[in-house]
Amino acid sequence: MSLYATVAPHLSTSARERRGQIGVRVLLGVLIAWLLYDGGRAAWVLPWVALSAAVQLIEWRALAPFRAGETGGARLERHAVMLPAIGSTVLMALVHAGAAILLWSGSDQTVSTIALLILVGGIINNLASGIESRTLFLIGTGPYLAALAAMPVARWIGGQTDNLLILLVALALFMGALLGVWSRVHAARMAEIDAIAEASVRLEQAEAAMADRAAMAAIVSHELRTPVSAILAGAHVIRHGDRPESTPETADLIIDAGRLMTGMLNDLLDHSKIEARAMTLETRDFDLTAVLADTARFWAAPAKEKGLTLAAPGDGEALWLKGDPYRLRQILNNLISNAIKFTDKGAVALEATVTGEGDRRSVTLTVRDQGTGIAPDAMSRLFTPFAQGSAEVARTYGGTGLGLAVSRDLARLMGGELTAASVAGEGAVFSLSLTLAVGQPVAEEAGTDVAGPELARRLRVLAVDDHEINRRTLALVLQPLDVELVTASDGHSALEALAKGPFDVVLMDVNMPGIDGNETTRRLRASGGVNASVPVIGFSAGTEAAQIEACRAAGMTDWLAKPLEPTKLYVALDRAVHPVETNRDAA
Repeated sequence: MSLYATVAPHLSTSARERRGQIGVRVLLGVLIAWLLYDGGRAAWVLPWVALSAAVQLIEWRALAPFRAGETGGARLERHAVMLPAIGSTVLMALVHAGAAILLWSGSDQTVSTIALLILVGGIINNLASGIESRTLFLIGTGPYLAALAAMPVARWIGGQTDNLLILLVALALFMGALLGVWSRVHAARMAEIDAIAEASVRLEQAEAAMADRAAMAAIVSHELRTPVSAILAGAHVIRHGDRPESTPETADLIIDAGRLMTGMLNDLLDHSKIEARAMTLETRDFDLTAVLADTARFWAAPAKEKGLTLAAPGDGEALWLKGDPYRLRQILNNLISNAIKFTDKGAVALEATVTGEGDRRSVTLTVRDQGTGIAPDAMSRLFTPFAQGSAEVARTYGGTGLGLAVSRDLARLMGGELTAASVAGEGAVFSLSLTLAVGQPVAEEAGTDVAGPELARRLRVLAVDDHEINRRTLALVLQPLDVELVTASDGHSALEALAKGPFDVVLMDVNMPGIDGNETTRRLRASGGVNASVPVIGFSAGTEAAQIEACRAAGMTDWLAKPLEPTKLYVALDRAVHPVETNRDAA
């Protein structure tokens, strides 16, 4: 490492410290002049004062760039600044060490003692100014240490050998102690510098995180206004009933807006889980062919409405693998949704390539589009949360900018990778690469899409939720079934209602203040009352496998994810009232 690289980073600290020592040096110069005059060396006073002032001025000017934090850019310029700075430090030490030797050489013991104090003081000052750099410390203290070492030599040359060995040992101990003190103080100083640097980095990270959160809040609040406006407008139209013939169309608008909001909230929740490393994946047998076919069918209508062709693998032989089909669909849905969004004409293609033998398969799923493509500068932030390709893209297409970020994180959680390639104006290609274990065929889950269970009698249903709007929503959804609905706002009131009379089904919110849905269910099962074995359908926004298992362990017989979809609720009720014909544990 060069001298500049070794010394330059610490010269600013040294320069500031030496500036603080100017007052002491001025007083020291006056003291030495006084000693010279008092010692009969009056002729030396003016030269000494001039030399002392000149050396101080030279150092002041030489260290000026480092006090200002400016060291120049080019190599020659850097050395042109650094060498005078180091030279001025050496010159300052030589002048004061020489003065100390001059004073020490006299016969006055008091003056000799002061000379020793001058040398020790110079060493201490340079210890302070060179605390960050061993090189600066040795450069600054070198002349003083040399002067100390010269003292016993001068005594020996002059024939004064009394106690010479003791003096040498004392000097050696002093120099050893000096180096030890410098090492300890240097270590403490560097630890302090590292701590300050780490704190600065953490502060920057915290500020960046706060900025990200602020940007996230701004983006989400802006994006949620669109579906919320649609829902409020649609509800207003239905409420006033000005055009009854438009009610189905208005209801579809509200449903679409609600699904858009659900998608945004799911992306936010998934992103938060991934950041907190709380995301877990399911591992079960699934048919990849069926997943691809279902995904293609789901997006066929949106593609057709936009005048696009959606090409996908046809129905073929089942390919059973082990993995998380829900998260796989989520990734494909994000990719195809983006492809359709950014393609105005042409085609979107979903392709699959599966290779490998034995118990592992290499799967590559590719989504190609003929859209606007991705600009090179946007490619670098393509998978960055809350980032859009450009301001124009954000204005034109909207979105939170989370879909691709979440998709890539999910791919990596699966042990795979999601990559993108594009030429601006020529479309984009996204490739999902996974290695999955071979699975075993499983029977299809029971259950059919029904508008509502066919009831032989009127059901008595208890709905438990701490939010009034959720209870009103359940009442609205259950209205077509003509059930006798009783509501409760918490676990305690639910247990009181269950103790008063029989119910056919309980709809139980999992997350409630006080005693939650799981604890309420456990107490119900342990009560031995008339409703101890009543079917309990739990519902919660938490969709992790561990959360669902906790519901079942508490005694719930079924589970639904929030926001509740009426069709899925009807299917769950059908399972509850027809336990023989349907598999209650299928959901």
